Amino acid sequence: MKPSGKRTSQHRDHDREDRDQKRRAAHTQETSGTDELVVYRILCPDKVIGSVIGKGGKVINSIRQQTNAKVKIVDPYPGADKRVILVYCYVKHRDVMISDIDAADDDREPVCAAQNALLKVHDAIVDALAITSDSDDKEANILVPASQAASVIGKSGSVIKRLRSVSKSFIKVKPKDPSDVTHSCAMSFDNFVQV
Repeated sequence: MKPSGKRTSQHRDHDREDRDQKRRAAHTQETSGTDELVVYRILCPDKVIGSVIGKGGKVINSIRQQTNAKVKIVDPYPGADKRVILVYCYVKHRDVMISDIDAADDDREPVCAAQNALLKVHDAIVDALAITSDSDDKEANILVPASQAASVIGKSGSVIKRLRSVSKSFIKVKPKDPSDVTHSCAMSFDNFVQV
């Protein structure tokens, strides 16, 4: 009897098990030890999400490869006019993430892969908006848990005032409005940070 050229189910099952083991090993390497998860959630207007993703995912895949961060586009929420782009990575040492806000150095390097990817995603959003709209406004909307929004504001607004003066930009923190259907992209504990 001639071999049919097809692999037996035993070989297919073995290959599948190998693939699953490799995935599990890669996942445990990524999250092993005391690595800390850094997550950013930036909002992108619906009208330009296609440009941010790129044809066949070209733009977003390029950002992933350049930064080694995970970048995911969250499915649209009913009624929301913006899409959530999730950017995250694991860092070894938390103290590396802390930097001085007063150092107004524009050439400062991103402190982790997720921050680098966030900046590139924002650039892609701004570029896409520049093509589709007449406005020169460059704005970023970021979702921040209420527990961390206090750190952005600071005691008596000291941190947000310092951020405004150093960056020379308008920064506003506002809570989710459950009655506003466009806020459906945020979780119940989220605040919107508009820069």
